[in-house]
Amino acid sequence: MHSDHDTETGKTLAPAPAGAAAGDAFAIIYRNIEDVVYQLTVEGPDRFRFINVNPAFYKATQLRPEQVIGKMVEEVVPEPSLSMVLGHYREAIRSGQTQHWEESSDYPAGRKVGRVSITPVFDADGCCTDLVGTVHDISDVINREDKLQLAHRKLEDAFATQSRLAESLRREEERLVLALNGTGEGVWDWRMDKNTVTFSAKWKEIMGATGSLDGATPKIWTSRIHPDDNPHVRRCISRYLAGDEALYTCEYRIRRFSGEWIKLRSRGSIVERDAHGQPLRMIGTITDITEAWQIRKALAASHERLAQLAQQVPGALFELVRHPDGRYTCPFISDMAHSLFELAPAAIQSSLDRLAERIPPLHRGRLRRALERSASGMQPLRAEFQVDLPGGERCWREVIATPAPGTDGGTVWYGFIDDISSRKQSEETIRQFTEKLERRANYDDLTGLPNRALFRDRLEQAIRRAEDEGRDIALLFIDLDRFKEVNDLLGHDAGDLLLIEAAQRIRACVRKGDTVARLGGDEFTVILTETHELVHVEAVAQAILDALSQPFQIQAELLYIAGSIGIARFPDDALDPEELMRNADHAMYRSKSGGRNQLTFFEANMQAAAIRRLKLLAELRNAVPGKQLELYFQPIVDLASNRIVKAEALLRWRHASGALLSPDTFIEVAEESGLIHEIGDWVFHTAAQQSKRWSELLGRDFQISINKSPVQFQPQATAADWVAYLREIRLGPQCINVEITEGLLLNLSESVMSKLGALQSSGMQVSIDDFGTGYSSMSYLKRLDIDYLKIDQSFIAELVHDNFSRTITDTIIVMAHKLGLKVIAEGVETAEQRACLSRSGCDYGQGFLFSPPVTAAAFEAMLVR
Repeated sequence: MHSDHDTETGKTLAPAPAGAAAGDAFAIIYRNIEDVVYQLTVEGPDRFRFINVNPAFYKATQLRPEQVIGKMVEEVVPEPSLSMVLGHYREAIRSGQTQHWEESSDYPAGRKVGRVSITPVFDADGCCTDLVGTVHDISDVINREDKLQLAHRKLEDAFATQSRLAESLRREEERLVLALNGTGEGVWDWRMDKNTVTFSAKWKEIMGATGSLDGATPKIWTSRIHPDDNPHVRRCISRYLAGDEALYTCEYRIRRFSGEWIKLRSRGSIVERDAHGQPLRMIGTITDITEAWQIRKALAASHERLAQLAQQVPGALFELVRHPDGRYTCPFISDMAHSLFELAPAAIQSSLDRLAERIPPLHRGRLRRALERSASGMQPLRAEFQVDLPGGERCWREVIATPAPGTDGGTVWYGFIDDISSRKQSEETIRQFTEKLERRANYDDLTGLPNRALFRDRLEQAIRRAEDEGRDIALLFIDLDRFKEVNDLLGHDAGDLLLIEAAQRIRACVRKGDTVARLGGDEFTVILTETHELVHVEAVAQAILDALSQPFQIQAELLYIAGSIGIARFPDDALDPEELMRNADHAMYRSKSGGRNQLTFFEANMQAAAIRRLKLLAELRNAVPGKQLELYFQPIVDLASNRIVKAEALLRWRHASGALLSPDTFIEVAEESGLIHEIGDWVFHTAAQQSKRWSELLGRDFQISINKSPVQFQPQATAADWVAYLREIRLGPQCINVEITEGLLLNLSESVMSKLGALQSSGMQVSIDDFGTGYSSMSYLKRLDIDYLKIDQSFIAELVHDNFSRTITDTIIVMAHKLGLKVIAEGVETAEQRACLSRSGCDYGQGFLFSPPVTAAAFEAMLVR
């Protein structure tokens, strides 16, 4: 700092300490002063850095030195104070004068309010080099009672020590009276040495007094106190004067000047004493609490009546509180709790755990969920739950309660608990009787399946729902082939056992929401309500045929039967239940006449696409056994060296017609039918063999990427053991890279995680294909141990000419590298795209610029070259 004065600009510079003694004194003051002192160095426009602060700064802010020293102002001073502070700093530098203001800021120590001064320091050239600031803390805020007591203490101290403060005291009293009048309190001033009392206008208003009361004695007041309350008032004053109470406080009844009785709360304290400590003056207030007093009386009477009523009702009344932290407490429960739970009310009120232990866990969870729903929606609570009494008896209780917001942000219920064990027994008896009647009327006695009547009702409901929701349903008529022979040869008992087993097998082939019914004899029906695709209907029907074709162990005989199925669909084949049943039955007879053990759809002229789909599925079933599948390979090139370092295996189907089909024409059918597992295993085995051949040819590991369908990750999916196969052919797992789609990440279940983890733990690598087009992959990168990201070719196609695509591509590359991942760009077709990717740091490229997908022989030729 500088010690001179700039005479041209009038800017004051801070004086330097004169000698060691001055320096020591300055250091002592700097360390011990209660006000905050700090020094900032000016590094440029709006750039101020803390270089020194005194201990009071750390005490006030609760910050540590490493959080302050060397930090810029904006790193220490929080918003919204920062903008105002910077404005004052700029004004101090501009004007050369000390700036003063009040500032409020939030620090770890809490909100601080201070009077701030900032003084600029200039060098010989007139440049501001430093700012020196001080802060005087004015954060303390006192409440009204503190202000009253402080005013009283000030009055007492002022009269006892300095007469020169009399005028100031008078003004304080006027302000205090005004403040108290504003709060509805009347002020009284008792000169005990003169035995006179003066009253404020508000006091007179409360008491109903008119005219002047100058020179009045306390008797004008005390004579109006209710005779029954007089002793209490005298005791309160005596305790205060004796020093037993810090403040005189008393509630009593008094008769107003107009004649009616009111209830007052009076408070006061001594504000002046003589040289011997004897009280000379006492000031206080009165407040009319008549209304609150009457409310308390009425409430007390109401509580008493409620308590009496609670003992008469058969159930238990209670108050239950849910606190903001989730805890439950029971401030009150009536004595009937002992009969309901064999627990004393006091035990329940002290700890709800005592009661919770007697509620079975299932019912305890249901009750808690019911309470949570009631609290969240402020809806009435009504719940039934069981209680296990100490004697081993299990009883039913019902709780009915109304919620209300609690004062602390929680919820309070006021309600009633009753014993409903008898009612529950009656309900259970009625329910069992009703179930028996309904079962006899609607269910087949032998198989337990819906009978013809219930089937017809469910079919009508299914058609109505399908009409409303624009969906399809399918009706399957099933007839057991050769059932009559079993009945004739082995008897009706064996036939009944066969029907029971057949019903179980059919039911196991459909979803829980579908209906399986027995119409009579050996005729069964199935209503399928989820039929988005025809292939799904065909799959269910085929599963039923396969189940029925398995041998039946009936008594000591091993029996073989089959089934004939006819299928009709709503609305394609019929628009009402009768027509739909008739058409399905007709289709079933066509199955029987066609050789049995087969399924037949009603119409020969079904939608052409559906028929082609079924035909395609039938042909696809022969793709693997008929050796019609082929793998093509597309190189993946290292953009830095322009060398082929990997390949992606791409599936092709050499159709019986001779056409070479790409996966987009048949992969969906393969996934829906489950053939994807067989096809996927074939792709893996073939790709692994090629990787082994090319690794040996090159003398190094050569990795091949294969696509794995999300269907192959389903929990029920069964597939070959890929890891075991790699060990069998002695191929390192790092030679296989499994490509998954972002769509798989939308259903990243524990099963999928487990299957991916098994592949990765073996050493196989994993890529996310078509990255950037999905919705959830970003959030799962941290959960999955991914090795590569493949940028979708839609971004690469517009890379050169579209800034958005280029930005997305650059962002993916930077993000991947920060996560330790490699990036492969798909669909590279031009040299410009390749150059742009190289500049962005992309690792690998794949596309027609390097080569289209080719046969294994052609790819091997490229590797050799």
